[in-house]
Amino acid sequence: MADLTLRETKGSPLTFVEMDGNLTNLNTDKQEIIPNLTTDTSLNIALDKISFYDNDTSTTRSILPTNVTPFVERTLIIKCVSDTIGPSVGNGITHVTIPSPLNSRKLQNAEAHVYTVGTGGSITTVQLHNLTDAVDMLSTAITIDLNEKDSSTAATPHVIGANNTVTTGDVIRIDVDAVATNTLGLEIRMVFGTS
Repeated sequence: MADLTLRETKGSPLTFVEMDGNLTNLNTDKQEIIPNLTTDTSLNIALDKISFYDNDTSTTRSILPTNVTPFVERTLIIKCVSDTIGPSVGNGITHVTIPSPLNSRKLQNAEAHVYTVGTGGSITTVQLHNLTDAVDMLSTAITIDLNEKDSSTAATPHVIGANNTVTTGDVIRIDVDAVATNTLGLEIRMVFGTS
């Protein structure tokens, strides 16, 4: 533990020498690697464990990375149409190529967002199509209800289909099946995980 001179204990402001001594002691006594553990450059999310000390129970515990969302989920956001342009109906409004960190991951969630709400006609409907495998990824397409900006509040939620696994280099085509009147902009969020 670092030896520090505290103003509260000393009863007066610290001198420059005392402050420099505090900083030196903190730097010297810092712990960069947990004692008795080796370091590694990779992590098997299904088998390796992350150890930590639980202050509440005063015990050492561990968790599998598969149980920690930031280790396993990756989000891909695609700006399909500028905020000031209305999306048009059709297959391939834009495409995205799957990068290597998403290899063998599964689509777990997909959402859409517009920047000006649609006020009439059909609700905005979007399908994700794996062009490489020639399959739709959603069994129920993403919808954005009238007078709404985001699909997260849709009355009919999307459903991920059985063809949800992607491979490096797969081309995902964004298909717009319907657009509500006055809609502007379109953005797609795709969340990939291991299951």
